[in-house]
Amino acid sequence: MSQDPDDEDGQLHTLGLLERLRSETNLVRGAYDGLYGRVDKLLRELENPNLHDIANMNFRVELWDRHALHIRWVIAASGSVFLARAAFEEAVKQWPDQKLTLRNGIMLMREHPERPHR
Repeated sequence: MSQDPDDEDGQLHTLGLLERLRSETNLVRGAYDGLYGRVDKLLRELENPNLHDIANMNFRVELWDRHALHIRWVIAASGSVFLARAAFEEAVKQWPDQKLTLRNGIMLMREHPERPHR
């Protein structure tokens, strides 16, 4: 540090500003964390395959996340196996590099890419 008192005052002022900035940033982070949790909860409700308007449509075409752990999007829901198959084929054309499944309830009917048979 310099021996000049004006330089010390400038450095102390800068340190004070940095502390205030850190404090404000922590406030924003706290608000963001709460908002993130609420938005995430709403998105999970939307992806729920049991939404009231599609509850009776047992055939689902599903697009999975990149790790194939969670359904990212129900692309189609149908009460007709023929429409569900057509929707699955179209989904494969639209998203050839994605994991897709065609299910009847919990029963897997088809998937893309197909797993090798053992």
